[in-house]
Amino acid sequence: MAITVHYPGRACLLGEHCDWAGGASLTVPLEQGIQVCAEPAQRDLAVATTLEGRVLEGHWDLCGKVDPEGGPLRFVPAAVAALRSRRILVPPVQLRVTSDLPPGRGLSSSAAFCVAILDALTQHAGCSLERNELASLATHVERDLLGVACGPLDPLACVAEEPILLRWGLQGSVAIEPIHPALELHLVVGSFAAPRDTPTILRVLQEHALNERRAAHDPQAVAAVREALAIFAIEAEQGAAALRCGDPAALGLAMNRCQHAYDQMATEVPVLHAPALRQAVLGLRQGKALGAKFSGAGGDGSVIALYAAPDDARRAQEWLSHQGGCCAWTCTIQHSQPPPRLIRTLASSLSPNTPADV
Repeated sequence: MAITVHYPGRACLLGEHCDWAGGASLTVPLEQGIQVCAEPAQRDLAVATTLEGRVLEGHWDLCGKVDPEGGPLRFVPAAVAALRSRRILVPPVQLRVTSDLPPGRGLSSSAAFCVAILDALTQHAGCSLERNELASLATHVERDLLGVACGPLDPLACVAEEPILLRWGLQGSVAIEPIHPALELHLVVGSFAAPRDTPTILRVLQEHALNERRAAHDPQAVAAVREALAIFAIEAEQGAAALRCGDPAALGLAMNRCQHAYDQMATEVPVLHAPALRQAVLGLRQGKALGAKFSGAGGDGSVIALYAAPDDARRAQEWLSHQGGCCAWTCTIQHSQPPPRLIRTLASSLSPNTPADV
């Protein structure tokens, strides 16, 4: 019997980098995502997918192979290895992967891919894992087995499939609060053509935020980074409150404040310079955006903008699509009724200083 699973990408409305720096992050699911279909096979493990026009295929035995240099499909055999460590033995399987989520643009494509692969393989083996267990295992696959500079933010956002506020605590713990928007809002998400250097951005930001010796050599840059990270965390809390009570203007203002903090930080940290992002933000704000900012690690990777009216969002999406090869689409933040208040606290083995996979 075939098993099909789907997980969305995510937009980080507010609170980038806070999963390793401390504070809070506000995420919403995208309509784009990763779908994995698992079908019984005669032998071994095979996968077929198309990635940005390229047909990719892989074939491995079922022992699970961990190869950090194994290319875009390296997550698949590493997922098998991780499941074997949990005594979940995967029978022979053919995986077919489809995606409308662009990779490498700060939209959690690798996290969605990893979570979807793990879930499909687990169900194919006749087992099941809770969603937060899947997120924890996906982080283990990416960070521990494959050496990706990632943290728990992206997998948790992907498995939630709803807006959530994540408050990052000590020793890797996180409190997860579902946020139920009081009204419908609209996002425009843009992905720039040229991929940015996410590992370098993360390394430089961590050096400035966490290395006290760096402060003695470059005090202005260190101060700018630490101030920006503090603003990101504060505005995530403010933005969650605005989304919860139906105040789109306040949510947009929080986004704009974060972009201003990013721009100030970029003046001191050259790796963050993002001319395409800056041009897009200015144009989106002129087109009735309530707020517009970077999403993900930063740099010329992706941009998001908030709108109250769907027609304004569609016009902004059309404008953005014509800006230097940028790919853009709209996404609806759905209004929802809150159930009794629920906050989930997860204990994690993750270091609080582990950066997000963005």
